[in-house]
Amino acid sequence: MNKHSYDIMDEKQSIRLSIKRVAELLGKTPTMKEYKQHRRKEEFSLEQITYKYGTWSEALRMAKLEPNPSQQPPHQPKITKQDLIEEFIRVSNEVGKIPGTHLFRSKAKYSWRPYMTNWGSWRKAVSQITEQYARRFNFDVDSKRAKDTSKRRKKLEIDLPLKFVPSNEDETVILFALLANELGFEILRVQSDFPDGILRKDGKEILVEFEFLSSNYLQHCHPLSFDGICICWRKDVDIEGIEILSLEDYVRGKHNNAIHTDARSSRR
Repeated sequence: MNKHSYDIMDEKQSIRLSIKRVAELLGKTPTMKEYKQHRRKEEFSLEQITYKYGTWSEALRMAKLEPNPSQQPPHQPKITKQDLIEEFIRVSNEVGKIPGTHLFRSKAKYSWRPYMTNWGSWRKAVSQITEQYARRFNFDVDSKRAKDTSKRRKKLEIDLPLKFVPSNEDETVILFALLANELGFEILRVQSDFPDGILRKDGKEILVEFEFLSSNYLQHCHPLSFDGICICWRKDVDIEGIEILSLEDYVRGKHNNAIHTDARSSRR
C-alpha cells in the first residue's frame, strides 16, 4: 500500500527538523558523517534520508542549509521516460521474453520503481510499452506479455509452510520470517522504504535490506555505507562493507545436516 501524501510530507518535515537540530548543535551545516554521529535513535537514518530526498545535498537544501563544498554532488542527468522504455526493450530482447519484475531488476540498470512512478504500475508500463513498441522486440510480445512462467518451481528442501524456493523478494521476506526465530532474530518492523526493516538480535537493533539476489542490492543503487545487513535468498556476489545473510546457504546446510543425521541413524 502506498503511503498517503500527508504521511510523506510529515516524514520529510521530521527529517528537516532533525538536520536543523544537528546543525544548531554543531553551529554549522553537518556532513553526512556528523549527522550519523549526532542523530538521535528515533530520528531518520542517513540511508532513509538519502532514499527519500535522493541526495544528502538535496535534503540540506530543503532544510534551507547550504551544502558543504565537499558534498556537492556531480551533475547527474535525469532519467527520462524514453530512457526507461529503451532499457525495458533492451532487457526484454536480451532475455528473449517480457521479464517479470525480479528478472528485470537483475538485468536492468534501473529498478522497477521509476516505471511505477511514470506509468502507475509495472503492469501498465509493460502493457503500454509492448503495445506502442511491438516492432522493437525480437520476439512475439502478444502471447508472452508480462509472464515469466517457463520454469517449474523447485521445492524447498526443508519442511515449512512456504513450499517452494523463493523466486522474488517478497517470498524471500516470507522465508526469513519463518526462519527468523531459529536464526536468532526478532522482527521489529518491515516497510516499503529503504531500508526494508529493523531486526533485533542479542538485544541489538539491526537495519535490514531484503533482496532476492545479493546483486540486486547493487542493482537498486543502495548505499555502500549502509550500517546494516542484506538478507537475500542467494548470494551471487559479495559486497564490500555489507554483511550478507544468504537464506539459501542456511537452508542447504540445514538440509544436508538432516540427511547426514538420518544416514548415521540408519547405520545403527
